[in-house]
Amino acid sequence: MRANAAGGRYGGIDAVKLVAALLVVAIHTGPLLTYGDYPDFLVTGILARLAVPLFFMASGYLFFRKLKGHVRKDRRALSKYGVRIAALYAIAIIIYLPLNVYKGDFAAGVTAGSLVRDVAVDGTFYHLWYLPALWLGIHLVYFLHKKLPLGGVLAVAFALYAVGLLGDSYYGLAIRSELLKGMFDWLFLWFDYTRNGLFFAPVYLALGLWAARCPVPSGVRGRALPLLFVLSLAALYAEGMLLRGAELPRHDSMYVMLLPAVATLFLLALRWKVRMGPRAGSVSQWLYLLHPAAIVAVRGLAGAAGLDWLLVDYSLMHYAAVCAVSLAAAWGVAYVTELRRKRARNQAGRAAAQTESPAGSA
Repeated sequence: MRANAAGGRYGGIDAVKLVAALLVVAIHTGPLLTYGDYPDFLVTGILARLAVPLFFMASGYLFFRKLKGHVRKDRRALSKYGVRIAALYAIAIIIYLPLNVYKGDFAAGVTAGSLVRDVAVDGTFYHLWYLPALWLGIHLVYFLHKKLPLGGVLAVAFALYAVGLLGDSYYGLAIRSELLKGMFDWLFLWFDYTRNGLFFAPVYLALGLWAARCPVPSGVRGRALPLLFVLSLAALYAEGMLLRGAELPRHDSMYVMLLPAVATLFLLALRWKVRMGPRAGSVSQWLYLLHPAAIVAVRGLAGAAGLDWLLVDYSLMHYAAVCAVSLAAAWGVAYVTELRRKRARNQAGRAAAQTESPAGSA
């Protein structure tokens, strides 16, 4: 259980992460498609794009606030964090391997290059890119932080994000230049999107570092912070709609106004005193990881029950059903994981007590 100086949990962060995970489910189910492509775009193509950056910023904040400036201890913490990400990614790869086979991902064969690309950058399933992006991004920001002042880290991260923007929502501008078009043609030989661990994740992880290292300026406290978030969100909607109208995006994961919108929302979450259960953080994590499997399960069950018209064709009900199945599965996994951790801690405690007792030391 993570605690702050006052002894309370980061309930606001847990709450925002849970909502963010539900927004990711929306991206992959299209809850408003029944009512039209454009209404759905306003939710999944703009509002829901807050979700993954919030995950990155929260990860950066929670990781970097624990570092104390001791080189060996900090590197050990980074190594342990990287191992946890890699282990979680390995579990997720195994979970989705049957669906990879079902989809025919290996029908044309697998080359060493495509395997490295999928595992290291794009993810072996369409949502799993997040984990290698987090692994690469956290290492990149960590080593930048060791070499540069915070302003320098942010400057490098912003520069990488600017390149990513030209390969994402602003791609229509980039291809007007032969030089930039050639650069992105080459880059897209190595990965599918610029929303990855090099161009996308670092800036939000660096913002998490900034939030961990710098107090909120007095000028944005009180009512100013909610107002800044509302204004940023309005500007984000204006940006997204203008770009779509101009037909510039290659993808719609990266916007300029995502930066202030995510930063202000995260700072608001830090202020929220919300009581969340001890498994809330784990539930949001597993909700993100398991929801594509829930989509397949809902479609299969709906087909078997003759309820396609309700649970698949009606987009809002499809979204609700996927959320329900995903939440149930995520809560179950989080509950079992917590029990295993408690059992391991109890066993370690008993072993330590036995070693310290006269009988144990005899």
